[in-house]
Amino acid sequence: MSEVDGQSFKNILACWAAGITVASVSANRDWQAITVNSFASVSMVPPLICLNVANRLDIRKYMASEGHFAVSILSDKQLELGKRFAGYFDVRLNNRFDGMTCKTTAMGDPIIPDAMAWLSCTVEKQINFGENTMFVGFVREGAWTDDKTPLLYHNRRWGIFQATEDK
Repeated sequence: MSEVDGQSFKNILACWAAGITVASVSANRDWQAITVNSFASVSMVPPLICLNVANRLDIRKYMASEGHFAVSILSDKQLELGKRFAGYFDVRLNNRFDGMTCKTTAMGDPIIPDAMAWLSCTVEKQINFGENTMFVGFVREGAWTDDKTPLLYHNRRWGIFQATEDK
């Protein structure tokens, strides 16, 4: 066995396939959002999810101060949106929501159009770990569709899910 340094840690975690979400928040009528793949369910009763946000990002401060956020789960047809909110196109976009028409949650947070599912959450708890903050969200509302396939991220590449068996 060998010690796990930063690059080894990244390489190990690149072996894990993750769904792609966009976390968003509205603060003072300013919409902020980022692509997040460190997202998971925590509890069914009560309905809790968690996600991690880098402390250096403005959205972390907004989520903490506003006390709510939305999560849109992207479909395989939304690769460009996943990349947009991951910052791939920052040199061309002053506002990552430019050209988009979004519905909002009851708390005013934007929902990515045509997402395969979305959740609206209040911040139940936030915990600082290293360079990130883990937000535990209490799910207040949400919706989904069964007719879409998720967008995935694996080994530093974007891709799609292919079922190997029927439900």
